[in-house]
Amino acid sequence: EIEPFYGQAENEIGVSGNSKNDLGAPRSTPYPMGEIPQTYLDKAFAKALTGTKFEVASTPEGRNSVDRGNRPACCGNASCIPVCPIQAKYDATVHVDQATKAGAELHEKTTAVFVEVGADRKVAAIRFKRWDGSEGRAVGKVFVIAAHAIETPRLLLNSQSDATPNGAANSSDQVGRNLMDHPTQLSWALANDAVFPYRGPLSTSGIENLRDGEFRKIRGAFRIEIGNDGWSWPTGAPQDTAQQLALQGIRGQELDDALRFQTARHIRLASLVEQPPDPENRVTLSPKDRDMYGVPLPQIYYRLDDYTKAGFAASVLAHNEIFAKLGTTGVMHSPVSQGAGHIIGTVRMGDDPKSSVVDRDLRSHDHPNLFMLGSGVFCTSATANPTLTIAALALRAVDKVKAAVAG
Repeated sequence: EIEPFYGQAENEIGVSGNSKNDLGAPRSTPYPMGEIPQTYLDKAFAKALTGTKFEVASTPEGRNSVDRGNRPACCGNASCIPVCPIQAKYDATVHVDQATKAGAELHEKTTAVFVEVGADRKVAAIRFKRWDGSEGRAVGKVFVIAAHAIETPRLLLNSQSDATPNGAANSSDQVGRNLMDHPTQLSWALANDAVFPYRGPLSTSGIENLRDGEFRKIRGAFRIEIGNDGWSWPTGAPQDTAQQLALQGIRGQELDDALRFQTARHIRLASLVEQPPDPENRVTLSPKDRDMYGVPLPQIYYRLDDYTKAGFAASVLAHNEIFAKLGTTGVMHSPVSQGAGHIIGTVRMGDDPKSSVVDRDLRSHDHPNLFMLGSGVFCTSATANPTLTIAALALRAVDKVKAAVAG
């Protein structure tokens, strides 16, 4: 059902990819743009892993490989986070600008703080407060909350009233529950030969063929990201590398030579591990800490279960095998999981109002004129980055939202 909307989302965002690559997901449309070129480092991994179970493929990306949509092509700044310096990579301001030009009103420095529900179970208004201390009510026929998987449950849980004693949209007691991420195993090493990282986008290739199989009965799956950013994530390199060499007393041309030698060989892998939903992993409201508006801050309960930890253990073995094939020394594995920032779950989708928050159209089971968009509606985490599915689900909900407005 959702596959055609993935194609629409790729067109709206502007996705570059190799349409000939089989990444395990059938397609009905080609990518809007050709792939971002693989780096020298990508090709070194691909060559070393030829004939193994690890299939290196270019990663489809939400960034321009050619000039498109009044945005330039990627020029390889290698500084894609938090935002692309030339906006070759998609970010939300693209569609905010389109919306305001089409007549939408954007209210900056304004925060939703309470969902008002009437006697008819419909949402009557959203109360908001501004940075300057003023406040008001947003009144409408249909409401859409798209505040991601932390702030959406926080807003709903704070909206307790006689009509909604457990908070808005929470008759199921599922709001805030089943919080997930793609907890990440980070590993790094020094390649025997120069592979020249620190060039291009932070990642242009990965290993996507490990995400399903009989093993999922006992452990989480994972996708492996091949990083172009060297040791930047785990150690703060290359700045940290220069510092460490200088502390060893190395100076002048010798320092320059040592820095070039080491940084040309920095490699890192990151496995994004599947995490199953757990109702005890959740967002609640802090009993004591509040923001500037008096709204309780989110309080987060989060742990990794044995299924996810088994996925981590398998990813370490995979990283060791890959590094051995490439030829490396000094292999390091982060002893703790890293966050991917892929905040998933907390207002999950489902057919049963007793065990979910929204239906298949992202409409609240409790309030017929309230829709929720974002990765909070996901039931499970899988292994892939969630952005495209967020966009596809949002596009799929458009007709339902429009029908609710017209009805």
